[in-house]
Amino acid sequence: MRDSANRTSQPRPSTTRRSLWLALAAVYAVGVLATNLVIDGRRDFTFPLSWYPETASLPPMSNDGPIDGEPLTQIYKSWGEPAQDATEAPIILLHGSPGSATNFYGGTTRPGLGRLLGETRRTYALDLPGMGRSRSDPPTRSSRSHAHAVLAFMDTIGTERAHIVGWSNGGAVALNMADIDIERVASIVLLGSVGDQAVEGSGSYRFEQLKYEIGLAATYMLERLTPHIGLLELREPRNGLRNFDDTDQRPLAGIMQNLDTPTLILHGRDDFLVADWAAEHHHGLMPRSTLIMTEHDHFMPFLAAEETANHINKFVARFDDPNAEPTRQTIDLAPRVKPFGNAGEAALDWLHFAPVLLVLPLVTLVGWLLPGRAWVAVLVGATELDIGVAWLGLAIGKAIRAVRNGNSRKPVKWAMVVLDPLAQLGLGFLFVQLIVRPLIRVGPDSLHGIGWLLAVLVLAALFVALPRIWTTRGRQKLKAAVTRLIHHEWWPSWTLYAPLLPLFAWWSIKYRHPLAFTACNPGIPNGGGFAGESKADITASLVATGDPRVLYGEACEPVGTPGERATAMLDRLEAEPRLGGLPVMLKPDAGEQGRGVTRCDTATDIEHFFERQPGRALLQRYDPGPCEYGVMYIRVPAPGSRNPGRILCINRKQLPAVTGDGQRSLEQLVWSHERFRCQADLFLERLGIEASRVPAEGEAVRLGSLGNHAQGCAFIDAPELITPELEDHVCALAEGFGGPDAPPLDVGRFDLRAVDEASLVSGEFAVVEVNGVTSEPASLYDPQRGPLFAWRLLAKQWSTAYRLGAARAGDGSGAALGPTLAARLAWSHLRNRPPAG
Repeated sequence: MRDSANRTSQPRPSTTRRSLWLALAAVYAVGVLATNLVIDGRRDFTFPLSWYPETASLPPMSNDGPIDGEPLTQIYKSWGEPAQDATEAPIILLHGSPGSATNFYGGTTRPGLGRLLGETRRTYALDLPGMGRSRSDPPTRSSRSHAHAVLAFMDTIGTERAHIVGWSNGGAVALNMADIDIERVASIVLLGSVGDQAVEGSGSYRFEQLKYEIGLAATYMLERLTPHIGLLELREPRNGLRNFDDTDQRPLAGIMQNLDTPTLILHGRDDFLVADWAAEHHHGLMPRSTLIMTEHDHFMPFLAAEETANHINKFVARFDDPNAEPTRQTIDLAPRVKPFGNAGEAALDWLHFAPVLLVLPLVTLVGWLLPGRAWVAVLVGATELDIGVAWLGLAIGKAIRAVRNGNSRKPVKWAMVVLDPLAQLGLGFLFVQLIVRPLIRVGPDSLHGIGWLLAVLVLAALFVALPRIWTTRGRQKLKAAVTRLIHHEWWPSWTLYAPLLPLFAWWSIKYRHPLAFTACNPGIPNGGGFAGESKADITASLVATGDPRVLYGEACEPVGTPGERATAMLDRLEAEPRLGGLPVMLKPDAGEQGRGVTRCDTATDIEHFFERQPGRALLQRYDPGPCEYGVMYIRVPAPGSRNPGRILCINRKQLPAVTGDGQRSLEQLVWSHERFRCQADLFLERLGIEASRVPAEGEAVRLGSLGNHAQGCAFIDAPELITPELEDHVCALAEGFGGPDAPPLDVGRFDLRAVDEASLVSGEFAVVEVNGVTSEPASLYDPQRGPLFAWRLLAKQWSTAYRLGAARAGDGSGAALGPTLAARLAWSHLRNRPPAG
């Protein structure tokens, strides 16, 4: 009874967990409440005016000028003595967003731009309304309203005319001031400045406004819904975002084109916030401008204050006289690097000004490939592409991949859709700005293009490595990626065939037809097996040889539900003894590379096959082997041979298997295997719950039973198996293909099964299938061979196919496909090929 009482007195786990969550929710609510009280209290507090350097009172402003309302306190700081010469105009410094007049103050060890300019003339730096230390909340923070405020400030200090230096977003204020009252603006210095909407981020006003609105919402939620108790201050970033959000930069291009005010565009070649090409564009728009391009970045007022002050002083001194005529010129102190020549510059120019609706799909498409994502990151880091467009494009591409891979219901995958591209672009930006640009700047011009290409490759490697190096499984995946990269067995097919394109061009000329090889194998439709040929029809042609070693098969038409088709197949297995009963092989009728090939041991397996593969199929007798071989045949006799053809190559099909050690599970054995980790997902899906089993020491566990590469089989070149006896048997099959009255086979690969190698050589084998003229000599994928071996083997196969096809076309026994028909067949085959499952 005591034990029962003790058990009932203990809280249930679910109750304890609920109480913990309620406690955490209460702590969070209290923290958020306290945070909002602190934030609101801080914003209601106003520092005494005596705490500020200097102040003035201004009316609130709209885009059209002063409006009724409570006057705003204008905070500013001045340097220098009042002008002795009535014609000498002061300088007014306008900060960017986010920012304040303190940007121009400098420090105890480094003089600021304001003090340096104040050594030669009266200089003012303002906190624009609602920004910096100002606690006011004006109706708008637009650059146009700020322009009205600065002009009103000039009235309060008794200045009729001034030189306006606009840094970053302050440049938009300076341009609007000249547009409102050009007589009061002696000159303009656009210092790392914004301007035309076409060079702002994506170039699209709507897209940029969306970015600012998202930024405002995100900072508000972060500030208000995070329990930081006032430690997180986001007021200034939010004011900066409001400044951009309230500003319409679209009219600035017209203002710049029509502006008569002398203007200096002072810009850093390494400016990563306003790109150098944007400054060059602005110089092209402004007929009375001077462009000085320095080697610095966006923060010239901080990091190069003395040089910046010298450039400004020299420029404004010329235009105290309102009648002085500006000289249009370009002073390039840091010439632009053109790593890819004029063609590359033309492509970048298109990218800079192309509509976002064109650039976004392009980024999405390029982002499918890993090096493509690295290129996008490098372009962002080099300020050639907007980070918002890049992020959205890469995120869309990743979302599409998630859906296609069946991960659309996993919250973690959707989180990574957002975070992965952001992390990659951030890494690309830092890598380019901190490493690539400094290194390339000091190198010879001839190496710049190579430098950028190396940057892309390094970033691509980092994108693969960084997410994986932290865990054992991740490091194993990284090893698999390296293996796939360095060995041609895992390369995409186009990388093996691309180097042979000059040879294909030569054979097309030599044999007078680009598709001369499709005249081979006239007994196989669709150009001798060029694309989309029927496995069932080819099997019927093999059966017609009368050779009992051919595994019998029948076509299964796509009629009825998967269950009805499975029932029909079971009926055929009972009615046709040549099918051999269960287990049986089912293959898509127009498959390739083992796609969809399935060994069915039960009626359920058959039904599942038809659920995945709804098209026409081949039902074929199963042979247990266990050894399987791929034999590439060409109808060219070997020297001294009595046969009309010979074996070009033969390969063993090594089925995947692991050996237990009594300690590691099957999953661990797969991931630790140098080769099997490259197809680990395939094997683990096939093993299912069996993957967690720990096999006994010495126990061999087969991971696959089908002899194709896509299902994990290794192809080992075995030239020692090519004997005159085996060639006799293979040539007999090729000559008898289709029956006694049918044309023989010219080029093709036989897939054979046998008990062992001795049985194979003696002719005791089963013929699984034959593939036509485009079948590959599978030995080229031998993991112990290199790409040169593969290219030599492919060259020998295709030169023979062209020669035999040309001979067929010449004597009228065959005809090559026309390009249009070939393209139609290839497209139909790609569109209708079965899924891999």
